[in-house]
Amino acid sequence: MVFRRNPNPPETDWKPTPEEWRVYTLCDGRRTEEEVVRESGLGEEAYAILAALLKRGLILPVEGAKELCQKLVGLLKTRLGSKADPFVASLEGCQSREALEEEALRVALRVKLTLDRKTGEELEKAIRALFH
Repeated sequence: MVFRRNPNPPETDWKPTPEEWRVYTLCDGRRTEEEVVRESGLGEEAYAILAALLKRGLILPVEGAKELCQKLVGLLKTRLGSKADPFVASLEGCQSREALEEEALRVALRVKLTLDRKTGEELEKAIRALFH
């Protein structure tokens, strides 16, 4: 699983230990749980810290490419109906979140330029919200 720091944490008076801070700063939305543990140098303690940070709402899980792709395909089909079909294959071929985001934004631009400007803009806004 991948975690990111919560941009709107429920706690503002958190005073982290050096170990908590090390783990927290490694939660960048790209590193896997295993990478955070390994890079922190804390071993098993890092798993406990991740669990505590998650429970306190200081970090949030990040969806993987597969889950995000399913959401994007649903979004495209809802907005475009059968016109979404040519775009679905290009999204399903993406193996990472970064590649999926880039391709989804290209799809939104193509929709905006070739099918419907307003729908393309709405798609772009929805895509940015999904990834950030």
